[in-house]
Amino acid sequence: MSLTRRNLLGATGALTALAVAGPVLAQTELTAEQRRLVERAQTYMNTLRSVRGRFVETGPRGQRSQGAFYLRRPGRMRFEYDAPSRLVVVADGAFIHRWDPRLEVYQRLPTNQTPLSLLLDNSAGFSNRYIRIEEVAATSDGCQIRLRDARRPREGSLTLVFGGSTYRLREWTVRDAQGSATRVQLATITPVSNLADALFRNPRPS
Repeated sequence: MSLTRRNLLGATGALTALAVAGPVLAQTELTAEQRRLVERAQTYMNTLRSVRGRFVETGPRGQRSQGAFYLRRPGRMRFEYDAPSRLVVVADGAFIHRWDPRLEVYQRLPTNQTPLSLLLDNSAGFSNRYIRIEEVAATSDGCQIRLRDARRPREGSLTLVFGGSTYRLREWTVRDAQGSATRVQLATITPVSNLADALFRNPRPS
């Protein structure tokens, strides 16, 4: 199997969204209310330092999978898909690794060749010229924000949904260049300390 940006990122929608702790462009055409919603989302993202939780992913053809995720900023994340998939996707600060133990297929791509190069950062500062905010819409208990990589505008978009009684990141949708959408819902997010370095190493057995 050849390694391409599309087939690697097809399994990393979860990584992309949690990595949005990096900077995005605050568009000048946003209204005052939209800016307030963006700032609230940014404040929340800045609190995500070291967390773990569960996710449910729905693919373009309605296929569903779930698993556990771990995040330690800056730059490190891990997604473990439950059986029967058992897929593991890891961001180690330099590369995105994808290991499929069922097919014994390993893929690796430099982070700077993916949207994560714009998003994996130590702080959320909505001021980077490389990502543009395309839409900010209020919801009944929060907001949704649609983002696009300004350097690769045809490669798709990312929509984040915030809300709930504790106002947190609830879900996101990654839409690729062909219009196919992958939705990821976060069932839980729990702050933790001392996540082991081993979680963020290359998942392929040596």
